[in-house]
Amino acid sequence: MRQRGEWAIVTGGAGFIGSAVARELRERGVRVAIVDRNVPQHQDVDAFVRGGIEHERTWLTLASELAGASIRSLFHFAARTSVLQSVHDPHDVFASNLVGYENALEFARTHGTERVLFASTNAVVGAGDTGVISERSPLVPLTPYGATKAAGEMLGSAYGASYGMRVASVRLTNVYGPGMWHKDSIVPRLFRHVAGLAEATIYGTGEQVRDFVYIADVVDAFVRLEEMGYHGAVAFGAGTSVSVNELVDLVSDVVDCELRLRHVPAKAGEMPGVNVDLSLARSLGLKADVELSEGLRLAWEDFQAEQGRAAG
Repeated sequence: MRQRGEWAIVTGGAGFIGSAVARELRERGVRVAIVDRNVPQHQDVDAFVRGGIEHERTWLTLASELAGASIRSLFHFAARTSVLQSVHDPHDVFASNLVGYENALEFARTHGTERVLFASTNAVVGAGDTGVISERSPLVPLTPYGATKAAGEMLGSAYGASYGMRVASVRLTNVYGPGMWHKDSIVPRLFRHVAGLAEATIYGTGEQVRDFVYIADVVDAFVRLEEMGYHGAVAFGAGTSVSVNELVDLVSDVVDCELRLRHVPAKAGEMPGVNVDLSLARSLGLKADVELSEGLRLAWEDFQAEQGRAAG
């Protein structure tokens, strides 16, 4: 167990994954500093700096807030994460995802931070078929979003080799679960459709496959990788892929309502197959325990509760 005086920085700590990691760290006795454009909606924070990670002033403010503190780790979740938006506005995604991450790495270097955990993505690999993706797959991203994450991995490798930092690039699959309702990914879109809040559609045939991993399993993976001081890329997901059509059927079962969705043409950058080889992750002791049907049930319960709170 760490001493209470040690700090962890969580960029994007007001967001879906970052806030969950922040809560877990504080439960383990770590002091947490959050950097985010948005104010955290939770109390799991000992310091907060509001600002964009691409702006130098944000990091100068953080340095002032943590002057003299022992900063053990930096968890980097802040990013523009919409794949489709990155196609429409690649410059904005570049500024946030690449310039912002370089700022984070430089802050860690100059403040003696030993470990950096970077939320990467399987989108760094532009799989053209349903073949299995692993850490050995070539980096051929299909979108500006994937390209910024691939470049981020290269930055982490360079900082590790040049300065001895332990930089883990965690290639996540589709993360879902409680607290994700502001996001534009498929699970919240389907739930909003069920609630009559927005229309959901299926891109292409719906036979494209994806790996969906529950938020609690992702949090556990990041904390374990930090504790072991892992350096390098590692893919992490549930290890089981389902088609979008199968996901719709599972959601229909959870909400007890058959979903009939309109099909629209596939978007540019759409990966037809995401099947991830988790051999390395498993050798490191990382595992996904929550089955998709159970995770969707828990997520739906949280979504309903959130809608009830919003209705007041």
